[in-house]
Amino acid sequence: MLCRGCDIAVEAKEGIRGGAGRAEAREYLRAGDLGGVLGMSVITLEPGATIGEHVHPATEELYFVLAGAGTGVLDSEHFPVGPGDAYVVRAGHSHGLAAGPDGPLSFLAVLTRPDGGDPTAVERR
Repeated sequence: MLCRGCDIAVEAKEGIRGGAGRAEAREYLRAGDLGGVLGMSVITLEPGATIGEHVHPATEELYFVLAGAGTGVLDSEHFPVGPGDAYVVRAGHSHGLAAGPDGPLSFLAVLTRPDGGDPTAVERR
């Protein structure tokens, strides 16, 4: 399977998970494309945009910051993030992300179902 960035549609999003502001998402993998992975996207938050803190009841997710700076949230703990930083939310825990005011923040998001459950039952971002 080959995914070329030029072939991936850009989806405009607003208020992700109750957050504020706008973002663009490119979804490279969907449920069924790779064992255990429910989705893999590159998301770019506009300056000041946020992904609201939300719980993952039965899935886990990795955020890997590609570019920009902002604030990560993991179980209500806030911390600075920048290129090369990564954090994981485990099932039953919460996370969020905010782009800083000086520029966009791009990150890779990988959503998984660790229990081997239904690979088509995706918690929508």
